Order: sequence, then structure tokens, then C-alpha cells
Amino acid sequence: MHFLCQIQIIKLWVFYFFFVHFRIKQTINLNKYGLFNLPFKKNTEDMWGLLPIFLSTLGLGIAFGGYIPLVALWLEHQDLSFSKIGIITGAASIGVITSAYFGSLIVRKMGYLNGCTLGLFVGAITTIGFPYFDSEVIWFSLRIIAGLGFGLHWVVSEAWLGNLVTENNRTKAMALYTSAMALGFSMGPMIIWITGYVSKTPFFIMGLVQVICIIPLFLLKQHQPSKAVKKIASPLFLIRAAPTIAAGCILVGIVDLSLISLLPALVARVPNVTIELAFLFPIVIGLGNVLFQYPIALFSDWAGKRQTANIVIFFGILCCSFIPFFFDQPFLALSLAFVGCGLIYCIYTLSLSLLSERYKGDRLIAANASFIIIFEISSLTGPVLAGKMIDLSIQFGLSIFLISIGVIYLFVSGIRTFQKNFNNN
Repeated sequence: MHFLCQIQIIKLWVFYFFFVHFRIKQTINLNKYGLFNLPFKKNTEDMWGLLPIFLSTLGLGIAFGGYIPLVALWLEHQDLSFSKIGIITGAASIGVITSAYFGSLIVRKMGYLNGCTLGLFVGAITTIGFPYFDSEVIWFSLRIIAGLGFGLHWVVSEAWLGNLVTENNRTKAMALYTSAMALGFSMGPMIIWITGYVSKTPFFIMGLVQVICIIPLFLLKQHQPSKAVKKIASPLFLIRAAPTIAAGCILVGIVDLSLISLLPALVARVPNVTIELAFLFPIVIGLGNVLFQYPIALFSDWAGKRQTANIVIFFGILCCSFIPFFFDQPFLALSLAFVGCGLIYCIYTLSLSLLSERYKGDRLIAANASFIIIFEISSLTGPVLAGKMIDLSIQFGLSIFLISIGVIYLFVSGIRTFQKNFNNN
């Protein structure tokens, strides 16, 4: 318990360090500008104007990062089978995909702030209400509704951020956004460790956290983009319109849940391996995610986003593919997971930065919705494909799977680079 708390404190300091790296050149004068009318344009370059989105995302990550294992533990306490637990917990993805598809319509009707607020309220109500029911059908439905709320905040806040950033801070802003989400997800389970999971208390706390997440967004009330957003033509249009961005999204979606869900199971299955390794993998993966985001963002500003993505994929996949061969050396296995997963998750940030760079204004929320839908579908299919590969070969299956995904990404990226060079000539 004390060790896990220390890990979370380290993550908080890492995130704090990377944020305060930006000098805050402008002082907020609340008397002059009003509490909900901050001088955003004067603060964009040093990130101060984006702080409300980062804080809201951090809080939402805490709530849902704790809610996911809490639901699984609560259902296990109700003596449900693992297959039923998997179906009920996985139902949230249906809601996320649905809200992403209809996100542009909601923004056209309500605006960015109201869209985020609606999503957070929906998530809070379903979170608090979950333990008051004793029906598998209702639990399944509540998970879908919770996914609707989380997905709505996700797609709207990312598009909002993409419309507010400048070319100078685009990748760094996306890195801090992703770090805030990752930090929140890794901190959320601490609520369960403190309160336990057999009472209604953790559900109430996580619901309350989601309501609190609304407050920072009101600081950007006067800086909402136009409601006139484009309707999403096809939920998968990015695969055709922006193959490299879509490939990066697919890679992270597949690798993300595959490693988090299957590495602990693989540790438990392999003989003569300490079981504590299974619990440490998610912690070091989250820490690597937070730690690598901002340095890679700085490197991409110097080397270029696409070149950086190729380098990150090569070394990230290489490190992750070696993990199963060093289970008997915990420190080395954890180090490989820390570096490999930390690098791979940076692809989400780089792809998101390329997305907001390519699609502007009213087109961005539709593009971002497609991005999230592709990510969620990849997260659903990734563990299934990786699991089948491990069933075929417990020693080499996961490594072959990861290398294959990395090679596909590099192939797509290489083809797109060749096409652009050919067209330029």
C-alpha cells in the first residue's frame, strides 16, 4: 500500500514538473477579466489558458480509472462469472463509440461546454447509481450509459483543445493532455485501496469527482469554438483520408489493452515467475506513459512528428517484444515495459497532434470522433487477437503479435512518405 502510494506521488511530481516548465508570463486579473472570462489569447503560448482542460481531464481520468476496476471487483463480489464480468465491464466501449459518432451533432445543438457538462453529469449519475441495482441487464445498460458520458467528454474536450492550441505548442499541449488522462487513470484505483469495494462509498466518491471536473471548464466559457461543426460522414473515414494517423491510433489501441490485460495473465501462467510482477506491470506502464510524453513532444518539434513516430515505434515495439523473455528477471522486465509502453503511448499524442494540425475548426470534431471510434474498436479487437497468438505459442506469441503490428505501421508510414515525396517531385 505504501509503495503504491509512493508511485502515485512520483507520478504527480512528474506531471507537475512538466507543466510548470512553461513560464506563466501573464497574471490573471479577475477584477478586470471576470472569473469566467480569462485572457486566453495572452496565455496560450505558455499553456495557462489550457489548464482548465488538463484539470478536467485529470479528474475524469481519476474517476474512470478507478471506476473500471471497481465495477469488476463489485461484480466479482456478487459472484458473477468472469465471462459475465467481462461482458458488463466491456459494454462501456459501446457507449464511447456511440457518443463519439454523435458528438458533432451534440456540439451543434449544445456547444462544447454544455456537451462536456452533459457527459460528466451522465457519467456521475450512472456511477453513483450502479450499486443500487441487482440486475445484470441494468448493470450492462448502466455501463453503456457511463461510456456515453465518458466518450462525450473525451471527444468534445480533445476537439476543444485542438481548436485552442497554437502551432508552437500543439504537440506539447497534446502531450500534457495525454499525461493528465494517464495520470488520472493510474491514480483512480487508490480510491478503492482506501475505501474498499464492498460499500457504496467509492461509487459516490467517483461520481462526485466527475461533477467537480465540470468546474474548471467554465473558465473557458468565453473561448468555445463555433458550434457549426461538420457531421461525421463515416465513423472510419480517417482510415482512407489519413492512413498514417489512423494506423497510429490503431496501433496504440491494440497494444494498450493487450499489454495491460494479458501481461499479468501471462505472468500468472508462466512457471517460476513471481506473481508480484503482474501487479507491478500496470504501475510502471502508467509511469512510463506520464514520463515520456513531454520529452517526446519536445523531440518531435525538433525532428518532425512523422520521423519521431517511426523512431518511437521501432524502439517501443522492440522493448515490448522482449518483455516475455525476461519474466525471470523482474527488474529488466519492468524496465522494458516502462520504456517500451511509455514510448508506444506517445504515438497517441503524435497522432492526435497531426490530426488537429490537418483538420481545423468545424472539421476537427468529426475527425476526432473518427479517431476515438477507431481507437475503441482497436482496443476491443487487440486483446482477442493477441490472446489467440499467445494460445498458439505462450513463449513467442505476444512478441510476434507486437512486431507484426509495428511492421504494419512502419509499412503504412513508409508508403505515405513515398507518395508525398513522389507528388512533390
